[in-house]
Amino acid sequence: MRQMMLAVLALAVAMSAVSQRNVMYIDDFEIYPDSTVVVPLMLANCDTTRGVELKMTLPDGLSLTAKQLTDYAEDEYGMTFFGGLSNGVWTLGMYPPGHVSFPPADTAIMTLQFTAAPDFKGGEIILWKQHGSTKNNKTIYFDNDTALVTVPTSSLIGIPMDSQQDSELFFNLMGQPIASPDSVPVAIQVVTDKTGRRSSHKVSVKH
Repeated sequence: MRQMMLAVLALAVAMSAVSQRNVMYIDDFEIYPDSTVVVPLMLANCDTTRGVELKMTLPDGLSLTAKQLTDYAEDEYGMTFFGGLSNGVWTLGMYPPGHVSFPPADTAIMTLQFTAAPDFKGGEIILWKQHGSTKNNKTIYFDNDTALVTVPTSSLIGIPMDSQQDSELFFNLMGQPIASPDSVPVAIQVVTDKTGRRSSHKVSVKH
């Protein structure tokens, strides 16, 4: 009985730790090359927030082809979308015209339609520079997050293994994507191999 109570307590503590976050995220998903899927953008917030905004970077061969606020965001809380694509980076955000705020929750606030190119091999969606806003327009800093996008194994049949390339991305110590580790003193390299497994390590470049 004591062991069971300890296990329940540990689970409650873990769930409490998870809930004490502010983050927007997309669950990992699969997509076939030359096809389209719709996935939700989720808001998990422990702090009440008047609006939200993030940057989104997509892997090569994956495009955002449509976006729409959910009924929760648009109808219940009167949010209005803002943002767009600039230099390969999407800005996605929403803000109410009045003094309405999202309460603490874990729910979908937007649906995103992604389309994969015929030669898409998988990769990561980076959700970064996330933040919210208090009712007094003070910034609430959110966590960054990533979503792994994989291609079903059956779609890779007939493709030589040496043509299934590893995915390599670089980030600065703030978690923001960068084009090359040469641009910062220390970078984080994230590699996704042919099986979808990810590994990361610091890369130091002498300047």
